[in-house]
Amino acid sequence: MGETVVAALKKLAAAAATDQKFGKKLLTVVLILIVAILTPIFAVVSVFNSGVEIDWDRLQTVVEENLSDAEIQRLQLVEDTMHAIETEMAEAELDAHCVLEAQVLYTLALSEYANEPDFVEKLVACFAPEQTDDELVAAVNAAFGTNISTEEFTKLMGSISPDIVSAALSQLGNIGGEPYWSWYGFETRVEWCACFVSWCANESGYLEGGILPKFSYCPDGVNWFRSKGQWLERTETPSPGMIIFFDWARNGQDGTADHVGIVERVENGVVYTIEGNSSNSCRERQYAIGYYEILGYGTYDASGTGG
Repeated sequence: MGETVVAALKKLAAAAATDQKFGKKLLTVVLILIVAILTPIFAVVSVFNSGVEIDWDRLQTVVEENLSDAEIQRLQLVEDTMHAIETEMAEAELDAHCVLEAQVLYTLALSEYANEPDFVEKLVACFAPEQTDDELVAAVNAAFGTNISTEEFTKLMGSISPDIVSAALSQLGNIGGEPYWSWYGFETRVEWCACFVSWCANESGYLEGGILPKFSYCPDGVNWFRSKGQWLERTETPSPGMIIFFDWARNGQDGTADHVGIVERVENGVVYTIEGNSSNSCRERQYAIGYYEILGYGTYDASGTGG
């Protein structure tokens, strides 16, 4: 029945599965997906009700034990369609956030149209760069004759889109930074810590909304935050998701940012970070609050309503 019968569910959940803030809302969406394409399976529901952490191997086993051949084929269609959406989006040079939007629209509003031979092409054609939710929903409604509410779609995407910490955590272990500096537009490797932060901001929808800046040179990022009055001194206690800048002693600590990362959390006077280009890898680091090589923090309001 394919490599993984729950691959379609994984694709929808992967963006926020590590995000405690949105985890329960995300599980609700996944449950709706199950109900939409399968008969109710109470054993599967019990897996989800156990908490935010999902045992995907157990879920697959439960699904396999409870589905008929016809139901497995229906779920396989979902998996294949999700993959086709990813492929078509990549060819159209649309980003990961657009892929997630298309997959959510398909699973929760457009599944009845999936048997049409040109369904994926028609759906992808509804998307365009720098598109507002109003424009996207209007295009989808025009293409499929639906009556999707922009307000409900925006609210749903706000619940399941990854925040910047979740986006960064998903990249731990990357070596060399090619996905980030090439996304930024560089043809060869550069010092990529700022490209990584910008990439994570883009995955979270924070670039499109003007919530965070796109920058590849650390001082440019510092200047952006300071110009907007969104700067926190190094002696202050940051919040998760804030952008942390460093001024390395080995470079003379001249007040210029040499490195940048993302605050993951703060516990017992320790700031835990996720940093790209830390020994050429994406790594977790930790520093005491007020550590002398911390330059300061860029702050922002993820709701987009103010600094």
